[in-house]
Amino acid sequence: TEAKFELYGNRLVFKHNGSRHFSVSNPDTEEADTENGVLGDINAITSIANSNKTSAEIGKFGVGFKSVFQYTTTPKIYDPNFRFYIDRFIVPVQIEDDYEKRLPNETIFIFPFNHPQKTAEIAYCDIEKKLKTLKYPILFLSNLKYVSLEFSDTLGLYGKNIDENKSFKENGITAELIKLTHNIGDDLIDQNLWLFSREYLISEKHSAKYSVGYFIGDDGKLKPVNEQAFCFFPTKELTNLNFIVHAPFLLTDSRECIKAGEQHNKDMIKLLADLAADSLLLLKKI
Repeated sequence: TEAKFELYGNRLVFKHNGSRHFSVSNPDTEEADTENGVLGDINAITSIANSNKTSAEIGKFGVGFKSVFQYTTTPKIYDPNFRFYIDRFIVPVQIEDDYEKRLPNETIFIFPFNHPQKTAEIAYCDIEKKLKTLKYPILFLSNLKYVSLEFSDTLGLYGKNIDENKSFKENGITAELIKLTHNIGDDLIDQNLWLFSREYLISEKHSAKYSVGYFIGDDGKLKPVNEQAFCFFPTKELTNLNFIVHAPFLLTDSRECIKAGEQHNKDMIKLLADLAADSLLLLKKI
């Protein structure tokens, strides 16, 4: 429900209080374990394009974590179950001592800035800039409520609170009045929006939400925005709409672009269009 970034001159520390902790499975049965959805977390994080996640979850292609190797060669993980660092991209090496500041149920990732082609100064500046300008990082996440930041004697917070909830069972829509809070140091920004969502059935056991959101200005009227399409996090695809859209699109491996020509993505766009049409009528009533 909570996560924190601590940025130092020589490393980035990421903490979260998730109740699920790292697991490991037999390396000799990885292919079968992947097919059966029981692949261990350590196996997944130390392999390429392999994952224990379902199609309903973020990062199911298993390449997202590899982005940390832009800045570090030895990411470290401190978990209640395991403590290890990753060497040469895919080799897990056990760490004997726990991280001294780790809380009992906390998982901590440490990314030393030791990339041979990127100085610590460049890494720090890149990450500081990104942390300050995240776009609605928790809006479409179901569990995470707060992301806090700490760097250069500056504290920051991205927060989300649901002030009102409505259910329209006749058309399968849920509506949430959401307050987003963003502060960096003394700068505080509050934004309100109505988020309308429907469930998309992926399989018998898994479903995912797709949503459209309408921002509300200080005057209580609709506030037009021009944002990228979201797949949990922003892509690079501008919609040129006056509202925000989110769906479980199929993305390129970089997670920056929506794959063109995929029937699944065409279906998502059709579902979003129908949801937008229906939600506008509900928004008028609200």
